[in-house]
Amino acid sequence: MKAWHPTLFLPLAFAAHADAPPVVRDPLQDPFALPAPQQAPPPGARPSDEAIRAAVRATLEEMPDSSTPMSGQALSGGPYREFARKFALAAKPHCLGPDPLRHQPHSTVVKTIFGDFAVGVGGIYALPFWGAAVFRGKCNWTR
Repeated sequence: MKAWHPTLFLPLAFAAHADAPPVVRDPLQDPFALPAPQQAPPPGARPSDEAIRAAVRATLEEMPDSSTPMSGQALSGGPYREFARKFALAAKPHCLGPDPLRHQPHSTVVKTIFGDFAVGVGGIYALPFWGAAVFRGKCNWTR
């Protein structure tokens, strides 16, 4: 395979540049010049109260009326309630409470020739799983 040399495309680049329209520039303006320095306010100087009020009024007049969300979602506290719910579910339940097996699986897998079956148990049949939860410390006896 033959490699292309960049000088082969050089005439094409000049041809494309020759078709470009000429750029009109102000001869007095230096493109590399720094902006004119502005006078620094004296130390401790601040705008007057009237100037601040006028600036706030002008800014409020420029803002559209629909810029403020009226749905109340920003301060609804939904994420905080969701965090509190998840935090409460993460705590160890009481061993004699309504859900003592929350962190202890109360099901078993039965392997047969037809495949594996997950069998969940409840009621009195869950007593061995409850005992395992007590033994493993998955539930609390004290509050």
